[in-house]
Parts: sequence; structure tokens; C-alpha cells
Amino acid sequence: MTVFYRKYRPQKLSEVLGQKPIIETLLNQLNLGKISHGYLFSGPRGTGKTSTARIMAKAVSCEGTKVTKGSKVSKGNKFSEPCDKCDSCLAIINGSFLDLIEIDAASNRGIEEIRDLREKVKLAPVSGKFKVYIIDEAHMLTSDAANAFLKTLEEPPAHAIFILCTTNPAKLPLTVISRLQRFNFSRADDADLANVIKKIARTESIKLDEKAISTIAKVSDGSFRDAVSILDQLSVFKSEIKEEDILNLAAVSGWNQLYDFVESLAKKEVKKAVLTIEKISESGADISLFAKETVLFLEKLLFMKIGMSVQSFDLDKSQVEKLKGLVADFTSGELQNLIKLFLVADGEIKVFPLAQIPLVLAVCRYCGEGEEVGEETERQRNIETEDIKVREVPKGTKVTEGSGTKGQGNREIKSIGNIKVSKGTKGTNVTKGSKGERVKDGKTNNKSLVVIEKKWPEFLSKVKPLNAHVVALLKSTRPIEFDGVNLTLEVFYRFHKEEPKIMMMLSGVIEDVMGDKINLRFVLADRGARRPTVVVASDVVDTGEYELENAVSEIFSKQ
Repeated sequence: MTVFYRKYRPQKLSEVLGQKPIIETLLNQLNLGKISHGYLFSGPRGTGKTSTARIMAKAVSCEGTKVTKGSKVSKGNKFSEPCDKCDSCLAIINGSFLDLIEIDAASNRGIEEIRDLREKVKLAPVSGKFKVYIIDEAHMLTSDAANAFLKTLEEPPAHAIFILCTTNPAKLPLTVISRLQRFNFSRADDADLANVIKKIARTESIKLDEKAISTIAKVSDGSFRDAVSILDQLSVFKSEIKEEDILNLAAVSGWNQLYDFVESLAKKEVKKAVLTIEKISESGADISLFAKETVLFLEKLLFMKIGMSVQSFDLDKSQVEKLKGLVADFTSGELQNLIKLFLVADGEIKVFPLAQIPLVLAVCRYCGEGEEVGEETERQRNIETEDIKVREVPKGTKVTEGSGTKGQGNREIKSIGNIKVSKGTKGTNVTKGSKGERVKDGKTNNKSLVVIEKKWPEFLSKVKPLNAHVVALLKSTRPIEFDGVNLTLEVFYRFHKEEPKIMMMLSGVIEDVMGDKINLRFVLADRGARRPTVVVASDVVDTGEYELENAVSEIFSKQ
């Protein structure tokens, strides 16, 4: 039994849907006999790149057209659509045509494979007019392999045609791309997908209502192959397919779930929003697809906010009315901010060990933004109104250096109300409560958590060339509190312990970025009533009161 996506694969250029400009150009080339020696078909998965490449191979090999020796097209015998009846066409369809060589670059990506190709391409075709090489996933070729391929692309034999297919053309060297005719395939629109689904459903006697057809088109994300595969899978055990069957199979969110999620964001209901993300993750759904769906949903709200028509939204009246009520809960700036947060989160999904974490952090950042800024404003107001003075400490409060202190010298400590004053060989520190600011040599440190977060990407970019692995771990943390001296970073999962030299490197980089010494705290996110253990990196490195290796291990070993 042949699966649907192979059974209904287009066999002529006119059957390739959603790529009209590309098909017209290729047909003109065939009709004029002006065939290029190299093509680059790029675009998302399931948009017809490889199918089009095979049709081109059939068109130039079809026995319905004749070409003189040396691939010169004789007068009156130019190329056209393949006939699908001659021996060459039938051999290509069943995969037995010797002059069509398909190479999977993901498996044959090395220089040795390309050298083998360079040697064999010199041989004349066995039975066809051309030897056609289709290189799928071409971006997987190594740099050396791509460079070795350049000479062949630049001066190919007259009987050779190369068609490179890729979903990521940016990874191909520009020197390779410049030697090919490039065609960019685009995602199919919902109307084209719906037409394909209806046609197959009629042929296979599958019952589908309009909502089911629309849902298949939506969850396919512009991929013909995905749409046909979903229909094929459901048709095995369902003679009549409904919308809920598709949603359950694809494990994606329905419209109502998206609405409830965005509504919880509008009301700043963090717990409800996070639970929705966790529920979707546990169901095995594609978190990246959910992020994209959320962005598209927010985009509709933004369009409504700026007064655009809702007729193109493909929504029923009740859904439009619900959106009108929801859009009033957002400002235009809030919608733009949310879209940015979820786009960034979608881009970070591959970096994080658990896919849902970037979305959870985006929700927390958005819902907690007002509170965070309010706390920072209040903190700055307190700094401006309070007069914190460094007083001379009586000699009777001297604390001598102990065995656990390294290189600190004598230190004098005195408490004045809730202000702690410490004076030693490295200057005078003043701390007010747990969220006070630091005064060093009479200068107030006015840095805030907002400033830290603003400069956090710069900090990560400077750490990356020093230790890329540490950057990956830091991306799984988030700054949650800064009191002017100590920056608290919250971690969510237990990782392996760090080395002292790593902590010293981080301290040096953050001092370089912020222009002042900052102590790093690591706290494990509280998963119960118990407060997380706190270890101050500067205490470990500077004073030697703890062994850094054991201290960091303690952080990540607690659940």
C-alpha cells in the first residue's frame, strides 16, 4: 500500500501548486531549450522542491523530445512537460533510471563522496540525454566538500545537470550559490492546501467537513507533505474525520485554548498561563508550533488594535466578538512586546534542555514586568531620600583575621539601626537591609536590575568566546534580584558543578560589562515551601570560607 504523499506526488510541473512564478520560469526554459547546468531549490519542508527536481529530470530525459549530440537542442525539438508514458519517464517514476542520481547530503556530506561524484560525472549518460544529479539537504555538505564541488559546478560536462535542494540556503557558501540558478519555494497558502485535501478525500472516499479541512491546512504550516500525511494517518481508522480528531493527532492547540492563554496574559495570571504551557508540553505537542500560533494570534489582536479589517482573519462572528473584547485589555505597546518575547522564545527553544522553558520565561517576564519596574523605582526613590552615612567605627569592634579568611586583613564591623558598616583594608562598605545599596569610597552604586537585564545579552556575548558551554548554562538562568552588590541568578535544574576558574572568569566579564565589581549568587528555583540555598560566589573565591567546587555542587544538588 502506497502512502498518500507518494501516491499523490505531482508528476508534471503544472501539478505543483503554490509555486506559480517558479513553475512558469521552468516551463519557459524547457520550451526554449535553455536548460541551466545548475539549479538551487530552497524553501521550507514539504513545499515541492524534490518533486520539482524529479519532474525536471523527467522533462529533460523524456523520449518525446529529441536532442542532438552534445546537448544542443535541434530545431523544432525543444523540451516540454514529461509525457509519463515513455520508458525514461516510467523508469524515473519507479526509481530505476540510471541517469538520475539522487544524493542525500546529510549522509554523504564528506569530501570523499564529492570526489567520487566528480569522477563519475565525467562518464556519458547510459540511456538518457543528461545525467541529472539531485543533491537533497545540500546545506549539510561540509565546507571542504562544498569547495571541492566548486570546480565541477563552474565547468560541468555538457551532459550534466545539478539540482541542489535545501531548507537552509544560508549554510551554503556564496561561491556555490553564485554558480546556480536559485528558486525560492514558499509555504503553501491555506486555500491551495484545502484544494489538495479535498481532491484526495474525494478520490479516497474520505468524509471531511469544512472545519476539518481548515484545521489540517492550519496545522500543516504550509507543507503539502504534512497535510497529506495527516489525512493519510487519520483515514486508516476514521471514515469520517472531524476537527477534534486532527487536533488530537497533531497535538496542537485549538482556537479556544489559544484565546484562554492570551486572556491569562492580559490579566497577568502567571500561574494559569504557565500551567497551559506545561499541559501542552506534557501532551507531546510541538512547543515551537504553539509559540508560532500564539504570535499569529497576537498579530491579529495588534491588527485589530490599529484599526485593520478583520474580514481576512477567517474567523466566525463569535470569535471576532471575543477578540474585540480581548483587544481592549491590551495596549498597542503591550501587544508588540508580547510578540517580540514569543519570537525570541521560539528562537531559543533549541538552546534550552526543555523546550517549554523559554515560553515560561517569556510569560514570567511579561507578567512580572510592571512589578519589577515598580520595585526598582521605589528602590531608587529610597536611595535619593535616605542619607546613608559612613561612620567611624570604635576600635573596640575590631575583628581579627581568622583561619578561614585569605588576604582580607583586619575588618571593623558595626551595626547602626538596620545599616551594617564594615571597614577594612579594601575600603568601606555600607549595606541597608537585604536590598540596600553599596557605597564604596563614598560613591553610590546606582545600577539596577533593569540595567543588568539590558546588558545581559552583552555579558553573554563576551562569555561565549571564552567558554561557549557556560553560555548555554547561563541561558537557562535568569536574573531575579540585584541589590547594588549581589546579582541573584535563578536556576531551574540541576547541572554539573563548575570550576573555580569559571566563576572567576564570570566575575571578571560582568565587572567589565557593568564597570563595577558584582558578586554572583546562584539560587535553585523553589519547588516547595523551603527557601533555596544561596551561595555568594565572591565569598567563595575571595575569602575561601567555602570550597567553590563543593558550594556550587550544593546549589545544583538540591531539589
